[in-house]
Amino acid sequence: MRSFVACLAAAALTPFLGAGEIEVTGIQAVCRHGQTFVTWKDVAEGEAGVEYRYSLYRSAQPITAANLDRAELCYHGVLNNSARLFGHGFNMKDRLDPAKPTAVLVEGGKSLPQWTGVGIHTVRKNGRAFYAVVATDEKHKPLTKVVPGRSATSEPIEETVAPIQPIKLYDSKGRPGPYIAQTAISGQKGLPMNVSLHASQGQGGTAGEYGDYYLFFGTHEMGWRDGLPGVFSVDERRTKPSNTLVLRAREAIEHPSGLRAMETFWFGYLAALEGKEPRAYPFTERRQLWIIDWAAKKYAADPNRIHAGGGSMGAWGSTTFALRHPERFAVVYPDRPRTRQRGLPSLVGPLGKNQKVLLDDGKTDYFERMDMVRFAAEHAADLPFFAWCCGRRDGFASWQEQVDMAKAMAASRHGFAFAWNNGDHSSGSQPMARVMKHYSAEKFARNQSYPAFRNSSLDDNPGNGDPKDGDLEGGINLGFLWKNVVDTDAQWSVRIANDLAKNDMTVDVTPRRLQQFKLKPGDTLKWTTSTGGAGATTVDARSLATIAGVRIRPNQETTLTLTRER
Repeated sequence: MRSFVACLAAAALTPFLGAGEIEVTGIQAVCRHGQTFVTWKDVAEGEAGVEYRYSLYRSAQPITAANLDRAELCYHGVLNNSARLFGHGFNMKDRLDPAKPTAVLVEGGKSLPQWTGVGIHTVRKNGRAFYAVVATDEKHKPLTKVVPGRSATSEPIEETVAPIQPIKLYDSKGRPGPYIAQTAISGQKGLPMNVSLHASQGQGGTAGEYGDYYLFFGTHEMGWRDGLPGVFSVDERRTKPSNTLVLRAREAIEHPSGLRAMETFWFGYLAALEGKEPRAYPFTERRQLWIIDWAAKKYAADPNRIHAGGGSMGAWGSTTFALRHPERFAVVYPDRPRTRQRGLPSLVGPLGKNQKVLLDDGKTDYFERMDMVRFAAEHAADLPFFAWCCGRRDGFASWQEQVDMAKAMAASRHGFAFAWNNGDHSSGSQPMARVMKHYSAEKFARNQSYPAFRNSSLDDNPGNGDPKDGDLEGGINLGFLWKNVVDTDAQWSVRIANDLAKNDMTVDVTPRRLQQFKLKPGDTLKWTTSTGGAGATTVDARSLATIAGVRIRPNQETTLTLTRER
């Protein structure tokens, strides 16, 4: 029991509240894994608290009403009942619903009480810190006083810089549902990992119905404020030839208004931070890279066999995000992508017509950066194999950009396959089955070479970009099979077939993702084929060598061999 003197001291620190005055209480703070978790009791419950926001302050000295102006403002705008678990509180109605779950801040811990506030600070420097919380109106005007022991911590928090860690909420073996046996984590090391990027889900929700489920709070680099929450799940699918880990995350964020989620197109959004000019920040890309790296290490996935894919908006992300990262992805599967992004989510109002937008480096034009046709044309080094589909009448992804992407990939001799039909944004997904039949993920690894194809005599005609021009259904680089790739310092060879060939056919072949058979501009190579072809070729300025017109007979394999001329 507290002493009478201690009670008098506490009373002296607590101002008398007048009628109608409000107060933040119950502040607590703890530092774990490079982040300080601050919680408090909101000033009001239910609808009475809807209009309030909260500001988090930090200082090396105890924070009082007298020195608040000298404390560091971590950020404004924390919503009421911010303890609501991410995905269940994007709007006011859900934050008020007591049936919706709240967050857990330590693995195995209890869910936070309703009407709890949560603020996260990512530690940037080792030291000791005090924290305070002030309730404000929606324009961040202070409405409460700082009271040590109630809305401000009285004891310093020892803070240490460290890699941030997600909080495991559910285990794959304990989640309800009929598919636990098919999705539970086995613990097998070295499995491939599929990064599944979802389509538009702006209404809210979770990251996955099965698997290990995690909550995390992002760093300064991952959002418009420090500590923005997110979720992801990892499950294991029983597939052939081996099981595959599946990683799912949510790309949406809570909107500062508290009225809705904001989708980020798997990129990020336009924001004006700390009074600076508005910039396009790739917050979501940074957050996703962190999730992928953490999950791959945690589950001991094979780092050379990570692939990504998704439909619609997930296809946009597979293109504008995953294709940019050959150091992580072996192959990507966009299902109806935009290859030229035309939109940008914004926290500073809609974009003006033809408005120029720069990335956070202050130099790079956002729309030029998100033009993946241009990227493919200018990027000579290896990219993830790009396998995609689309319908000619798609209302979100134009047919012109699909044709242009195929031309750019072929001109730069990247590995790709493309199939299409005359469908819309819904039925345009159907041709993906034709692509996956021959280009499944197990064929690709970042540490394995493969043949890239172009100018196949079996290619259909996509036309000039007008949806009415060219073959209504078709594909490019479909039907190819290969095996027995030899990649040594002295030689590169491969056995190639095409199960769509009914007569002799030809195709240009470029060795890609070379491991040992490294090439330099100007090198001279000899080549032979098992069908009687032979010749010499010179490595071009991009360090690529292409053998044109390799002949393949129906139901037979052709062995192509390249050697260095000594």
